[in-house]
Amino acid sequence: MRKTLKRAIAGVAAAGAMGAGSLVAAPEAQAAAPGDLQIIGGVSCTFKLWGPDWSDGPQWQMHRWMGVKNIGGSTMTGVTVTEFGGPTKWVPANKERDTKVGELEAGQTSVTVSTKWKGCWPSSVSGYTIARQVENPFNNAGFWQNVRRAQPKGGEQGMIQNDPTS
Repeated sequence: MRKTLKRAIAGVAAAGAMGAGSLVAAPEAQAAAPGDLQIIGGVSCTFKLWGPDWSDGPQWQMHRWMGVKNIGGSTMTGVTVTEFGGPTKWVPANKERDTKVGELEAGQTSVTVSTKWKGCWPSSVSGYTIARQVENPFNNAGFWQNVRRAQPKGGEQGMIQNDPTS
């Protein structure tokens, strides 16, 4: 009986030591948190002074933009951004991060819709993002709007730049 009790105590102590060792090693053994896409965007009106983008400044300018940010812990693949009533665009490759088309690393942001106009009037941008991996869908759609009105210098209105890379 005494021998069995000693063996049981030794077994419990050994199991406890292994458990403690597992707890110490566990953070290294855990995989990165899953990726999580978050749609971002906005519509803003600002008064721009003279500068390289505006040869006939100073004037009012409206900028509408939309993109995606990976707020999760691992790379997402097959990432697209779709503007409601507009095209679906793949997240472009990034040479600095060595990513391919459709890849978005943890913490990386990509703006796929960016349009600027002379003047300012009620406008909006809305859409959603999706990837191949399963993730939180509750932050994948968004809507942004502007209700301000302002005439550009000279009363002209019209699109002057449609550059998805800006």
